[in-house]
Amino acid sequence: MNLPQEFTERLFRQFGNESSDLIESFNLASPTSIRIHQNKLKEFSGEKIPWSNSGYYLRERPLFTIDPLFHSGCYYVQEASSMFLEQVFTQLFLKEEKITVLDLCAAPGGKSTHIASLLNDESVLVSNEVIGSRAGILKENIIKQGRGNVIVTNSDAKYFGELNEVFDCIVIDAPCSGEGLFRKDKEAVNEWSTDQAHFCSIRQQRILEDVIPCLKKNGLLIYSTCTFNPEENELQLKWLKEKYGFSGVQLKTENSWNIDEWNEDGLYGYRFMPHKIKGEGFFLAVLRKEESDSAIGNSSNKKFVSWMPEICEEKEISTLENWIKKNESENIYKWKEKYFLLNNEQLKIMNELSDRVKTIYAGVELASKKHDEFIPSPALALFEGINISSFNNLNLSREQALSFLRKDSLQISSVEKGWMLAVFENHPLGWVKALSNRMNNYFPMEWRIKNY
Repeated sequence: MNLPQEFTERLFRQFGNESSDLIESFNLASPTSIRIHQNKLKEFSGEKIPWSNSGYYLRERPLFTIDPLFHSGCYYVQEASSMFLEQVFTQLFLKEEKITVLDLCAAPGGKSTHIASLLNDESVLVSNEVIGSRAGILKENIIKQGRGNVIVTNSDAKYFGELNEVFDCIVIDAPCSGEGLFRKDKEAVNEWSTDQAHFCSIRQQRILEDVIPCLKKNGLLIYSTCTFNPEENELQLKWLKEKYGFSGVQLKTENSWNIDEWNEDGLYGYRFMPHKIKGEGFFLAVLRKEESDSAIGNSSNKKFVSWMPEICEEKEISTLENWIKKNESENIYKWKEKYFLLNNEQLKIMNELSDRVKTIYAGVELASKKHDEFIPSPALALFEGINISSFNNLNLSREQALSFLRKDSLQISSVEKGWMLAVFENHPLGWVKALSNRMNNYFPMEWRIKNY
């Protein structure tokens, strides 16, 4: 791989003799890893990722597009190093602790779906992406993973800064120069320059300044990048300490993990080096907000449509109640003729977000209603709390499942009529409606497999 000379010279200054092994690792193949959904896929055999209870390496990279289990949300394809985020939540929060988390730069959803799996049912994750097209991909991945404790938003960081101290934890996987992904993304090599990396550091500081006001006092800020550049990593931590009084939080790691720990002046950072670990270049740090903000961020005049559903009367939703398994903190709400399952904390957070942040999805969309008939939502099929026994199941072969996922017309006859749950190997994929002479495929058009 032809690397920019300025980049390699900086690596030698930064890492000394170790830089030769690091540069050589850029010529090696990238490992493939997945994180399984433990409530959907009960068993999986493979090489474990040491810092994640649900992460595995694969021997080779399959064509995930033609695996129905991928589309059913049984696993998520995620880079191994980034799964270290799990250690923050397992080490620093109690499993039963009720917390609110903001994942600010969340698309396509790897970290958000991971965080959602680590939170209990009464906690809430706000998963945000500022770019509209990427926010749509984020929403799709959140839905497919089937957790109900997420709110998906599409807003700039500055709008979150207008909120009061709402969040116990904020995750910022900051846009960066991407040095740690050079072997996966050759375009990132071509786009790299010292000026571009410096621009990234300025942008990162702007994002951090915008969002700090909505983090609670004593709340945790998780900052990560996929670069080796100190200007985007260690120097940002020092800046946060000097300007805003943040303190560092140390994590426990095993020597066998081969993760480099940087520590200086009470700050800690964890660096993943591709020549030492089986993964890409990655940097993560945890900081604690020691001081409360005296005022929230500057208020803007921009307002979004408030996304505030209304609770339903029990008689109106008795059918929906039978379709799901819900806990005491959850209720069914209605918004624009659609029905959603939300927990009490989600309603509180949505009230905080109100019209200041653009919400595009929340909880689990269960159904819509047309001519007094409930039409089940694609999200319901993929929800981990669906009551499968409440529906007639249409068990599909692999080829039939792929045909369903392409949104083809299904040439399947059924003695049952009405809504049926399309299932592959006991894992729901979506809905079909069996009529007297045909079977309609209700898989979302925007999710369909186009080519393989």
